[in-house]
Amino acid sequence: MAPPAYQRERRRLAEALKSLRAAAGLTGAQLAEETGWQQSKVSKIETLKQLPDENDIRAWSAATGGSTENVDQMLTTLRSARAEYAAWKDAYRVSGVGGVQEDILALEARSTRIAEFQPAFMSGLVQTADYAREVLHLPCGPLTFGNDETDIQRAVAARMQRQQALYDTSKHVQIVMLEGALMSRVVSVPVLTAQLIRLIDLAGLPTLELGIIPFSADVRVWPLSGFRLYHDLVIVESLVGEQQLSGPEDVSRYENYLELLQETANTGPDAVAIIRRALASIGDQK
Repeated sequence: MAPPAYQRERRRLAEALKSLRAAAGLTGAQLAEETGWQQSKVSKIETLKQLPDENDIRAWSAATGGSTENVDQMLTTLRSARAEYAAWKDAYRVSGVGGVQEDILALEARSTRIAEFQPAFMSGLVQTADYAREVLHLPCGPLTFGNDETDIQRAVAARMQRQQALYDTSKHVQIVMLEGALMSRVVSVPVLTAQLIRLIDLAGLPTLELGIIPFSADVRVWPLSGFRLYHDLVIVESLVGEQQLSGPEDVSRYENYLELLQETANTGPDAVAIIRRALASIGDQK
């Protein structure tokens, strides 16, 4: 079975480290004692919740009797893990668009913090099934890469399942969108209308921090593409794939971008007022 489209190199690194520990006959607690770490750090590295740095890899290898060759290989994998790229043509060919969405579901299931910026259309975490279905049928979508209706239905189902994160009190979800994302005609008017009504309902959830940047506000970050943040991982979208960045400097940079966007975004009742304005504008155009 092919590895998931998300974090392939990171997963390969975690598996290599786990294999070293197992070959040395050490438990996670024993390895933590050898390295002077908390046991939770070992667990987080092995379960992809934390990306180790160069010193972590060297300490792990020293504690488990790893060779210089092992260290060099893992450091090379670490560099790849910090800047992975998943092309849709490859990801869809391997597991289909449904499999890609299931990979995102698994990633979000183990994340307590999910943050997203969308400049042009609705975040997948708030899409209705009809909105998701119509977006996935666009000419630039998965059908272009050889997927079929069965793949799309599987993807819609996984996307709906992802939205359980919005009701999970152990998670903190932040979504920032430009006002234009509320009105983009990437779907039919009836579907867009229903989507905006759904967004108003979701805006009141205590686990969701929804921000809408109005047309009149300054946009202090180039709105070239959407991106998602998960702890120490950022995923940047494009038409043909997604770049997955794990380097501390890259993640910090995108955290700063998100903060800049949040500073000019309306939240709470003010965000709902913008959504209602978009809903009225669409109604006027029918």
